[in-house]
Amino acid sequence: METNSIFKKEQLSLWLKDGHSNEFPKLEQDESCDVCVVGGGIAGVTAAYLLSEDYKVILIDRHKPAGLTTGNTTAKVTFQHSLNYYDMIERYGESKARLYYQAQVEGMDLIRKLVKEHDIECDYKEVPAMVYAETDEKYKEILKERDAYDKLKIPYELLTVLPYGLPGVGGIKVFNQIQLDPVKYLDALLEIISKRGKVYENTTAVDIEEERNDSYVISTKDNLEISCDKVVVATGYPFFDKSGKYFSKLSAYRSYLVAFPIERRKEEDVMLITNSDPLHSMRFACEGDTKYLLVGGGGHKVAHDESSLASYDDIITFGKKYFPVENPTFRWASQDYVSIDHVPYIGQISRSYENVFVATGFKKWGMSNGSFAGILISDLIEGNDSVYSEVFKPNRKEITKNMSSFIKSNYDVAKQMIKGKVFQKKDDLKDISNDIGGIIKYKGKKVGAYRDSSGELFLTDNTCTHMGCDLEYNDAERSFDCPCHGSRFNYDGTVIEGPAIKNLKRIKE
Repeated sequence: METNSIFKKEQLSLWLKDGHSNEFPKLEQDESCDVCVVGGGIAGVTAAYLLSEDYKVILIDRHKPAGLTTGNTTAKVTFQHSLNYYDMIERYGESKARLYYQAQVEGMDLIRKLVKEHDIECDYKEVPAMVYAETDEKYKEILKERDAYDKLKIPYELLTVLPYGLPGVGGIKVFNQIQLDPVKYLDALLEIISKRGKVYENTTAVDIEEERNDSYVISTKDNLEISCDKVVVATGYPFFDKSGKYFSKLSAYRSYLVAFPIERRKEEDVMLITNSDPLHSMRFACEGDTKYLLVGGGGHKVAHDESSLASYDDIITFGKKYFPVENPTFRWASQDYVSIDHVPYIGQISRSYENVFVATGFKKWGMSNGSFAGILISDLIEGNDSVYSEVFKPNRKEITKNMSSFIKSNYDVAKQMIKGKVFQKKDDLKDISNDIGGIIKYKGKKVGAYRDSSGELFLTDNTCTHMGCDLEYNDAERSFDCPCHGSRFNYDGTVIEGPAIKNLKRIKE
């Protein structure tokens, strides 16, 4: 797999291949505003856009807005989140399931509205979406989901002949879903926000302190401050976790995507996902004169896989098996977070911080959930009542109902921490050749090692700077990843994403 040319260069999504249409400055002085939004993915940008109509808004991002999870998504905007409505009805009843569905529709409708209102060129297209089963046993789950759709009055079509000649028993199809280029979409909204307020990139928030006058001060890594009345934390994994205990109720997952050039067809484009393990996700996209088949899958908890290259191998093999394609020309991976009850946390971050709001736990369905999160948070900040508040609030009663999942999640974290402290030799320094990395024993210590294409060696401390878990090497992305809470570090020790803020310590030879 490593001989494939796409693995000889850095990962690059189809949406980020041409860069961004705008650049924003880094914060260089103290600022003040009504609302500060931390995080420039779809949730943060949508919230900032809506709030900037009535408030003075500042949006900051650790990297470039739209450059991390949202820039590496499949960009499927749909309420069909695999098979989830039957399960939701069984666990929480029709009312909550219906509100979850309606929330996704509201998020989708907002995207429709903004694309039309601002004439955003983002390759917007409405297409059907479908979950399909490859076996009779899995098709029974499709039929259960159909029953849930009937109860919730979700329009659908049940098919027994699958698109593109795909093998399988049947699937459930829904209509008027959306696919787009998420970077082009958010870039357009960011341009509007920057004219109404301010946008700063390469600006890392590290803490929030409450002032006596019920306002807040956000401090940055460069020792600058932003004073504001309200804060929106939309950083994927919340960078601020005072008494919310998000470290114990979020699980970090990675998934993988490749883009194959494919000949244009007469058949209608359909977004697809298998009801299988491992699952495979498909959609088409046109960039310039080239049409692409996007195949995704290989999802797993961060740093819980033996090889990320093997995950890519699986989706490449799937694409070549069922579609007339050769080698992919783009590959990328994305990280998202899953809540204890699989419903996002959107609302007040904790009881102690009344005017700090959070949006996280989108379970890989961030395009609709993130768009909706912007709506709900702007409603809460404006003091409007929302029928959705109880469903999505971070301290909802379902969290205690799912205490077994809570305990299991925390046990897994503890197990990873203990496992990491017991050294298991993987590589020796002599095994680290060009473009190879790993965890090695060096001068009696367990360290991360990587040698770049020119032969330069990078050695780093192997302990995550968030909560002290030991890291694992990611062979596809040349990074060191935390199995506990999902922090990821470049081979030179710099933070890529996750709750960690401090870089890894470099070790001298």
